[in-house]
Amino acid sequence: MENNNSIKVADLKILLETFLLKLKNIDSNKTIPLEKDLYWNILDEELYEPYKDPTKLTMGNLTDDWEFLQKVFDGKREIIDYDLYKIASILRFLAKSMIIKKA
Repeated sequence: MENNNSIKVADLKILLETFLLKLKNIDSNKTIPLEKDLYWNILDEELYEPYKDPTKLTMGNLTDDWEFLQKVFDGKREIIDYDLYKIASILRFLAKSMIIKKA
C-alpha cells in the first residue's frame, strides 16, 4: 500500500476487482430501482475545499447518468475519464442501497 496521500493503481485495481467479485454473487437479472433519482452535485472547485461552504450546487440525475453510460455498452462511444463521475454517482447510490449486504 502507498502512503495516505497517494493511491497506487495496482491497489485500486485489486479493490475494484474485489468489489466486482462480490457483484458476481448477485443475480444478474436483479434490478435496482432508482427510487431517489436526483442528487446534489458539488463542483470540483468546491468539493475539495472543506473549510468553505459550497455555493455552486448543481443537480445530477441517476437515470441520465446510466443512460449516458449505456452508450459505451451500445458501442456508440468510447469510455472517457468523465464517465468516472457518472459511475461514482451510481456507486454512491448503490452503497446507500447496500446491494452486497442484501445479496
